[in-house]
Amino acid sequence: YASWIKRVAAYLVDQLIGALAGLPALVAYVIWMVRAAPNAVTDPVTGEVTSMPDPSALEGVLMLVGALLSLAVTFWNVVIRQGKTGQSIGKSALGIMLIGERTRQPIGAGGNFLRQLAHIIDGLICNIGYLWPLWDAKRQTIADKIMNTIVVEKN
Repeated sequence: YASWIKRVAAYLVDQLIGALAGLPALVAYVIWMVRAAPNAVTDPVTGEVTSMPDPSALEGVLMLVGALLSLAVTFWNVVIRQGKTGQSIGKSALGIMLIGERTRQPIGAGGNFLRQLAHIIDGLICNIGYLWPLWDAKRQTIADKIMNTIVVEKN
């Protein structure tokens, strides 16, 4: 079974890839803030910032495109790619893969989508579900237990 630290490292790689895909949104946001800052007025009592211009059309489009691109790349990587091959880009880089416990095969995009939804339970209980692999014999999260999946070293 894959170690918890490898799973965390793979998650961080996957998050970095999603963030890089969203770079156009960040660039547009920074440009807007730099352009808007001289016009901003802060209320001394409430701290509310007013009198900021709206983003330009180009800034708005870049923010929307960056956000959608980030979501699309993340969905493709974490749900579709990992579902079909057992490996997201992060898992591939760390040499680990997600498989069905019984079949020892990738669980498919649909099964992986349900697994991602099951991760909500991991987070709802103060993120304990994500720490579960630290003491579990099969190093499974609660979502893994629900979906009967394991993360293993790829040989």
